[in-house]
Amino acid sequence: MSRHLPLAALCALCLLAACARPLSPNERAVAESLFGPSLDTGKVQITAGLGLVPLPRPHPEAQAAARRPTAPPPGLCDRHRSTRRVWTWPAAFVMDNTIYFAFPYYSADAFAGFPASAPFPASVLLVHELTHVWQRQNAGQTGYSMARAAGESLARVDPYWFEADPKAAFLSYGYEQQAAMVQDFVCYALFDRTSPRLADLAAQLRPVLPVDGFLARLAEGR
Repeated sequence: MSRHLPLAALCALCLLAACARPLSPNERAVAESLFGPSLDTGKVQITAGLGLVPLPRPHPEAQAAARRPTAPPPGLCDRHRSTRRVWTWPAAFVMDNTIYFAFPYYSADAFAGFPASAPFPASVLLVHELTHVWQRQNAGQTGYSMARAAGESLARVDPYWFEADPKAAFLSYGYEQQAAMVQDFVCYALFDRTSPRLADLAAQLRPVLPVDGFLARLAEGR
């Protein structure tokens, strides 16, 4: 019986390995250009659901469609404040260095086609969650902890809502507000570059994150 334990353990490890993946080359390029060396992209893992089953297989048709640039609808990136608390299973969340996507939002490459195009909402969801990974990896600077982040979400009706103030430091905002800022910045950069919000958000992020590297990388495909 004991002779079969190593084989069983190996099979279990192989199964768990199939339940998560590292960042794709496109995702890694975006993360490195957006966060610079302050984010250790090699530690980031992506999974679906609770990470207990193998990842969904990529659909070639969906991947091809994601690479085709399409005109985004007006107001795609505009954020609207919620006035009531709604409890739903999140589209994605972070624990340690692992990003857990709900199955409907999981993508084999959240930045397929980058820099010419990127799928929505997978691309902006990923950078939102990468911001939480960045907050955790740089907890000495950000003060991040899961308990503090959870406390903010419980205390605020809409923890994602923010009002950009050029005089306010990025790190003075709540953790979900910080992630929402990065998400909105990337959304406008990808899908609505003529919006004045893009420059405002870039100015808010620039003292902390090397966002100009991301904009330069994006310009290569436009």
